[in-house]
Amino acid sequence: MQHRTRLWAPIGIALSIVSCSTSFDMSGERLTPLGPEWGVVIGSVLVKPSKASGEDDRRRDPADVTYQFDIVQSPPGDPDGESPYGERYRLDAKTGEERIFISRLRSGRYLMKTFSKDNMMGIGGDLYLLFDSMAGEVRYIGRVLVEIPQRVSRGKGYRFTVENARESTLAQVSHDHPDLAQRAVDVPMRARERPEP
Repeated sequence: MQHRTRLWAPIGIALSIVSCSTSFDMSGERLTPLGPEWGVVIGSVLVKPSKASGEDDRRRDPADVTYQFDIVQSPPGDPDGESPYGERYRLDAKTGEERIFISRLRSGRYLMKTFSKDNMMGIGGDLYLLFDSMAGEVRYIGRVLVEIPQRVSRGKGYRFTVENARESTLAQVSHDHPDLAQRAVDVPMRARERPEP
């Protein structure tokens, strides 16, 4: 019986952490003034299937497949955002659709940590992209493009890059939040260097 308790305790903790995630996209909310503690970040994610030469289109993900991106606070003493007291966010994006987000965040460092397909274990991976929210600032942090092979083969996994899609992103943001779009400055996400094992 004791062995089962040890096994289920970590699973329970993981489920409680996942259930405490807040939506990372706050564009539908009324965003209050930034003030001395808050900043805003604007960006997007796009998951695209990459097709190998000669690959059949029937193997592609259907359009309604959703990928979940996990974002956490990354303070100096907890760079991976493992603390149960840190803020946790999630962003859902459908395959082939750019998902624009606007997030009002406390000042500090944040980490776009991982992504996964429909919460399925083993389908997804690490991103480890850092960005900062600064009090009183509106920052455009870029578009994360994730390319996923439709048929996983040995040695071939997903690829991701951070692109500057400022013009198209801010054109869409300006419809509902023109003041934020005008104030946005470019400060792109950057890859965090992983420590050697």
